[in-house]
Amino acid sequence: MKFRAFLVLVAVLLLLAAAVFAFREARWRSEYPLVDTTGTPSPDGAWTAEVRRLPEGLGLGSGVFLRKEGDLLRSLKPRLVFVGSCEPLSTRWFGQRRLVITCEVRSGEPVVMQELVEDVKIELVVDRHFG
Repeated sequence: MKFRAFLVLVAVLLLLAAAVFAFREARWRSEYPLVDTTGTPSPDGAWTAEVRRLPEGLGLGSGVFLRKEGDLLRSLKPRLVFVGSCEPLSTRWFGQRRLVITCEVRSGEPVVMQELVEDVKIELVVDRHFG
């Protein structure tokens, strides 16, 4: 009988933990919504670059987040590699480990937050042409 109660307690705690992670993930994804419907995967599929809007209170425009394949919970380990107010903002992979971010500056100064994430080199191409 004690063993059954212990299993029920463990199951309840696991469900509670899953609910907390699901809530945190949903909140993070609503605060940082995807600009495109999908990210840009690297040629080998090991990494994905996602263009997301940043919270308006920050006044930074958009950001590029880099995630590994299999990272289902983006809120646990977000890798923000770029911020800037760009229109348009695009990402392209040149090879398996070189991500190029192209930004046509709308306002402010775009910033590469991390130039190297593990084995991925991040590069920025800025176009200051104001249409």
